[in-house]
Amino acid sequence: MDQRLEAAVSAVKVHLETNRYSYSITRCQLRCCRLLNEYLAGVGKSYSRHLARQWLQSIEPGLCKTTLNTYRRALEKLGAAYNQKKIEATKAQYDEKQNYKNLAPWCKTLLDAFLQEMSDKYNRSYLHILRIAIARFLKYVSTKGGQRPEDITHRLITDYYRDAEHTGSKSKDAYNSRISKFLYYLSDKGKIPASIYLTLDKFVLQRLIFIESLPDQNRNTFIENAQTAIINAVTYYEKVLEIVTVIDRYHYSKTMKKIFRCAWRELFIFLEANSLSYSIDLALAWANYMRHYTAQWKSFRRAIMLFEQFRLNGQINPHKVYEYGINRIDTLPKWYKEDYTAFHNLKVKERFSQSTLAMYRCSCLRLFEYLHANGVISWEAVTPETVKAFHLQDSHSTPEGKNAYASKIRIFLEYLGDTGKVPPSLFMAVPSESAPRVSIIRTLNDDEIADIYRRIRHNTFNALDLRGMAIILTGLRMGLRASDITKLKFSDVSWEQKTISLQQQKTGKFLQLPMPTEVGNALYRYIMQGRPDSLSEYIFISHRVPYNRLHPSVCTRALNAVLSDHSIGFHVMRKTFASRMLMNAVTPCRIAETLGHITNSSVMQYLSTNNDTMRRCALSLAGIPVKGGVLS
Repeated sequence: MDQRLEAAVSAVKVHLETNRYSYSITRCQLRCCRLLNEYLAGVGKSYSRHLARQWLQSIEPGLCKTTLNTYRRALEKLGAAYNQKKIEATKAQYDEKQNYKNLAPWCKTLLDAFLQEMSDKYNRSYLHILRIAIARFLKYVSTKGGQRPEDITHRLITDYYRDAEHTGSKSKDAYNSRISKFLYYLSDKGKIPASIYLTLDKFVLQRLIFIESLPDQNRNTFIENAQTAIINAVTYYEKVLEIVTVIDRYHYSKTMKKIFRCAWRELFIFLEANSLSYSIDLALAWANYMRHYTAQWKSFRRAIMLFEQFRLNGQINPHKVYEYGINRIDTLPKWYKEDYTAFHNLKVKERFSQSTLAMYRCSCLRLFEYLHANGVISWEAVTPETVKAFHLQDSHSTPEGKNAYASKIRIFLEYLGDTGKVPPSLFMAVPSESAPRVSIIRTLNDDEIADIYRRIRHNTFNALDLRGMAIILTGLRMGLRASDITKLKFSDVSWEQKTISLQQQKTGKFLQLPMPTEVGNALYRYIMQGRPDSLSEYIFISHRVPYNRLHPSVCTRALNAVLSDHSIGFHVMRKTFASRMLMNAVTPCRIAETLGHITNSSVMQYLSTNNDTMRRCALSLAGIPVKGGVLS
């Protein structure tokens, strides 16, 4: 490097250090000078502005826009220093310096105190960067009429984010991050509300609600729910900081924990921005309104219920399920609601399953809605003709569905007859028979079974795949229903005796079946390599907190993930199991015993699946004259 160019590079370095350019900008501009010098040495020429521009044009295709602009500014400084001229600061640098000089006294006092406190934490270069960003923000505060720290409000932060202009989104985020440090300092000193420093975030600002700007109906909803306030916003957030440490004890995913923290934090900002206190009704109203801004609003609602649970009990129960919809039973008139509630409680005492209780509920609600639409206001007005008319207009997608609903309504009317609310024979107005139906039995063919085993042999599975294959093999090789597979417990499996013992959910009959080796291996592999770390007694559990027992529908989804035909249910595994046993000459009594059937009558339906045996039953056409048609 010739001495004149070396002196120019030194002058550029001094200028960068004196004006406290960031480390990355300094390094990039000095690298530009070094690369230019290497280029000049390679071509054997001395420095000139023309050669410098020519060199930059030659390397421009390989540079990003930011680096290219930085190199251009470096060459401008180098050219000025080489010609022994003063290196002029850019207009942006000048404006940034002027922002600080022209600050109102109260702004400058706050900023100086902040920088003094930060001097032990940051170096001089970064303190200079902080001063530039914060001075720009405080200048905006002053132009908006701010005369003290208390004038920095959530609304002002929102306006500043909208109005502030930057060269790009990254620059804007960097400036806002520095300003947030200053806002945190002010909140820590008690000069502004605690949530304001959290507000200067592009994601938060997209969802921040000011209720005075909402339509009347929405605004009134928030105002009405605010009347039930329990604790102020600051006390609420103190409780939030406690629950944040508690949820780490549970096996929520990082994503879910992040969503929960986001919901609690943004609710705090909403409360302080609108000068409101916390109540569960207001919080749920806020979470429901978030449906206009994010697809995660239901997770926000879940976060609110977890917080309320923690506020009341000091702990959380991830297994608790909440219902948010309006209970249609509560909307019923007294004359209908009292009798239905008594009927429902009776069925609960009889220990019917939740699915059966839901079926009763839906069926009885259909009946009431028909009665209400036809002006019936008491049981005395319900006649056999009314019941028959209801049954005729009650539409369902299948005859089986219509018959199932009719049977529940018949039982309800029979209960009302026993209690004297309606004539004892009124239930007979609901038809109790349906036409018999014979359907073709669908079983898995050899190719489909081969696909299942091929997938087991050649694929590397993730946790969900391991669970799915264990479920499929248990159904295929043992003939268990989906409802029985999903309720399998560790205590049901005897690894020493190689058996699985269970009480069938549908029939209540106890079964003890030999466990095939491939089923045992699939269960063991899922338990050891795929199953989440949970204390649940069930083998098959969901892979998301709270790790509940699986719903039987998961079995069908696991099967559909393997087979190309997605129109079949998991019960096809049980039918295939029974059909294969029949093909292997197992007696119907033994098949019924293995399936847990009370009699072997239900096994007879599988006879049609044994093609080889069915062919022996075919009658010959010999000796039967055929006249006309394709056979003549």
